[in-house]
Parts: sequence; C-alpha cells; structure tokens
Amino acid sequence: MLRPLFRLLLAALVVWLPLALYLFVWPSQDDPRRAAAIIVLAGDGAHRFPRALELARAGVAPVLVVSDGAHSDWAPARKLCAHPRGHGFRVICLRPAPYSTRGEARGALELAERYRWRSLLVVTSTYHLFRSRLLFKRCLDGHARVYATGTGSSLAWLPLNMASETVKLGLVFTTRRGC
Repeated sequence: MLRPLFRLLLAALVVWLPLALYLFVWPSQDDPRRAAAIIVLAGDGAHRFPRALELARAGVAPVLVVSDGAHSDWAPARKLCAHPRGHGFRVICLRPAPYSTRGEARGALELAERYRWRSLLVVTSTYHLFRSRLLFKRCLDGHARVYATGTGSSLAWLPLNMASETVKLGLVFTTRRGC
C-alpha cells in the first residue's frame, strides 16, 4: 500500500515542480512603463515598496497607491502615508477589504473607477506575480500590468511560498473565480 502512494506522490512532485518553477520563480512579467497609477501590494516592504517608490519618483505614474501603508510594518510606507504631500506624485493609502490580494485588486478597481484610470502598474514579488496578474486583470478588465521586484524573501522561504501560491492559485481557478 505504501509503495503505490509513494509513487503517486513522486509523480505529482515531478509534474508540479517544473510548473511551480515556471509560475513562481521565472514568471513572465510586464515592463514598468507609463501608467495612470502604481500600486504596491502589501507584504515584503523591503523589496516591493522601495521599487514602487523608485518608479513613482522616476515619473512612471503620477499616483502611488500603497496597500496597507498606514498600518504597515514598513516604517517608510507608514511615514509616506502619514505625510502624503510634497513627493512629486500623489500618494493614496489603501486598506484592502478583505485583507488579501483579491481585496487589493477590488480596492484598485474602486480607485480606478473613481479616478478613471485606464492603466495600472502592480508591483509585487516574483513568487506572487502570476496570481496577482490573474486577479488584477480580472478586476481591471485587462488594464493592469504586473512587475516583480525579485523573490521577496530568502531562498529558504521559496518552497513554502511556492506551495502556498499553488494552493491559493487553485482557489482562484476553482471557488474564487470572480473579481
């Protein structure tokens, strides 16, 4: 009984690993070109937030949306949200509801409708890029490009991130298909 189960698990791993590497380690990403707004997703403030700030300062977009910035563990994001003026770009601090990537995509949709944005550049981590792109494109009718800043954590976390994203992606394709 144990041998067939072991073979099944091994076969599943052989199928899953190359697919996971393609989706979560080497996904295709969009160029960070001009957009109506940049949104930096919560989590991994050490990589995502500085890159989004750099893009905003470079004039990629006149607006920087910081997801969960006012409540963040990232001191620079809290500071920016506490003092949103005088940066050369507009700062909007978003508190997603629910607190998830789906909530961030829905919040971005509300802002896009309110301000009539036709394009959005989403900044996230490499392992998170594929699912973020899927959710934002669903919510924003294809008007979102997604850019990754890197792994977002140490390589030791990569297997856990890949497994977690696999489960979350499964939910996005099955029970949570809408925006």
